[in-house]
Amino acid sequence: MLTRLWRRLPWDGLGWSDGPDPVFAELRQWAASEWRHTVPRPLRGLVGPAVRVVWPVAALVRSRAFAARLGLDRAAGRRLFRDCLLSGGDPLDVHVWRTLHGGRHPLPSRSASLLLRRLGDPAGHALLADKLAAAERLAPAGVVFPSLHGVYRRGEPVDLSAASAAGGDLFVKPRKGRGGHGAFALNCAGGVWRVGGRSVDPSMLCRRLERLSRGDDLLLQEWQHARSDMTDLVADGRAPVLRLATARRPGQPPFLHAALLTIAVPGRDPRHFLKGAVHVPVDPDGARLGRGLSLGAPKDRLASLKWNRAPLAGRPVPDFEAAAAMALRAMAALPSLPLVHWDVILTDAGPVVLEGNSGGNWIIASLPGLDGLDACPLHTLLAAWLPPTKGAGRIGRHTVGR
Repeated sequence: MLTRLWRRLPWDGLGWSDGPDPVFAELRQWAASEWRHTVPRPLRGLVGPAVRVVWPVAALVRSRAFAARLGLDRAAGRRLFRDCLLSGGDPLDVHVWRTLHGGRHPLPSRSASLLLRRLGDPAGHALLADKLAAAERLAPAGVVFPSLHGVYRRGEPVDLSAASAAGGDLFVKPRKGRGGHGAFALNCAGGVWRVGGRSVDPSMLCRRLERLSRGDDLLLQEWQHARSDMTDLVADGRAPVLRLATARRPGQPPFLHAALLTIAVPGRDPRHFLKGAVHVPVDPDGARLGRGLSLGAPKDRLASLKWNRAPLAGRPVPDFEAAAAMALRAMAALPSLPLVHWDVILTDAGPVVLEGNSGGNWIIASLPGLDGLDACPLHTLLAAWLPPTKGAGRIGRHTVGR
């Protein structure tokens, strides 16, 4: 319990400074206030001061460990600590943001998570959090999801017959999970079971599935293969993921805010934030890729992949218009939300939506903006969704446009 509380510091997402941008400051303060309302009333007055007192210690410990791991010099280590202290961000977040943008991170992951998951209709967030319910709700709107071969219900015995009957390449993931936790590739061919490419005894597989299903239902889906003209972008069997950000202003129809193609790196865990993927902004107007980057070396922009020289810059993205139209139909069918990121696989049969996420990482969300490929400043659009407050002007309500 204490370890979990330590890792989640600062609980309200705030550091020691709001930063110079008043729009970001308002977003952060509102998200922190929303979080404090989840705290029992007698403790609310203590939470803020407690976080402000404990956070410098946590920021110092974390920044020192991270600086040592990356081999940063003393000056960079001091700057890292200062950025963490003032922003309330994790060292990884603030380091990558400064490397990308040259300044202090305005909305680190904790603050962004509190904000993005509370703006808009709670029913929309709840629906997206349930992958099975979201697929059932959005399929009538023409949104294509991976074929579902079965559901391992929470706490029930596991039967491998559905997976055996489906055969071939499959994918298991928690019904309400996120970030890839608890998800894995599964293959059954010739009576041999493989998890992540390695053979496994059926009894061990059952125990693993039963252990995971104690916390959540598990979905057994068809594995999605990339289009045949995109196989040079496949790494370790993982197809590139087209991440489409759809947004809407209050009371208005949704629009495509930005697009990003994320490509796995061979031999790396794709969840490794710094080195697990190459991110390539997409120009929505021409449906073409820009230059890619790895968050481990973001200044090194890539016209092609390093490991196989597959071209990136200027490369057309097949079926982009169809994928974007599908994402917009999905967004329109949801209860009103300001921002949703859709993960899409481009297959020979057409675009397939893996899932929609109303949260997300602010660094990833901001990458297309580095090349001016976002539709509008995202933070001012989100500020337009803040509810009116007594005696406070609505920062951002009239600055949503580009």
